[in-house]
Amino acid sequence: MVKLNKENLLNNINNSDDLYQLKKVLDKAFVVLKSYVDNSSDFLNPHELSLAKSILNSLDIGYSFDGGYDDYEYGVVNMYPSFLHGPKSESICAMKFPTIVGIKHKDVLGSLIGLGIDRRKIGDILIGKEFTYFFVKIEIKDFILYNLEKISNYNVKVSLKESTDVLPIKEYFYKDIVTSSLRLDTFLSQALNLSRSKINDIISKDLVKVNFTPENKVSYKLKESDVISVKKYGRIIFHKILKTTKKDKYLCQIKIPK
Repeated sequence: MVKLNKENLLNNINNSDDLYQLKKVLDKAFVVLKSYVDNSSDFLNPHELSLAKSILNSLDIGYSFDGGYDDYEYGVVNMYPSFLHGPKSESICAMKFPTIVGIKHKDVLGSLIGLGIDRRKIGDILIGKEFTYFFVKIEIKDFILYNLEKISNYNVKVSLKESTDVLPIKEYFYKDIVTSSLRLDTFLSQALNLSRSKINDIISKDLVKVNFTPENKVSYKLKESDVISVKKYGRIIFHKILKTTKKDKYLCQIKIPK
């Protein structure tokens, strides 16, 4: 019966990556329903969190999202019996080390994965002037404390975030572009300063995601606030349309995470 319910709940999810992650969420949700205990997912991107919400609304359990701070991107789903007001225990741990000039987001992530840690156990990484913070599932906290000694070629001393710490604010580079269309291929050509043929090749090879979902249609129409990720080129956020020019082109502002 549980298996039938699970199949019905996942019936409208077509993307294989989404389906895999949501099956894992449902497995944990059914443990809550059966055993009346807290449970939590691994880190999910905003698209996956939205899908999880729509599915969990069909179950008689309580749930909440948490990424470790207010402006999180990757978050976990905390699930608990419906008669409780929230989870009994924390599922995320915030860790830090003194910031070293030259160390980037990908260096921190790469060093953690290099320890054999599953990417899904790692949440957001925030690089500040004094400290770099990162969020992980609490069950791997001690492993990281004892084993993460180097990031890139630098020695680091990892500790737990203190309650008085003020997290760094996310910073972006802002750039204005003029595009004749909001089609994915035209927009990216201007944003990345690449030819349309090069962009079309990148899109056709499934190297582009829009709002964390693979997108291979060059004609896909973008809208404000869309997050576009291009493999090897990074992430672009379509911040807003500033105005339409006299030649009916769009003057758009994009922002790129520092």
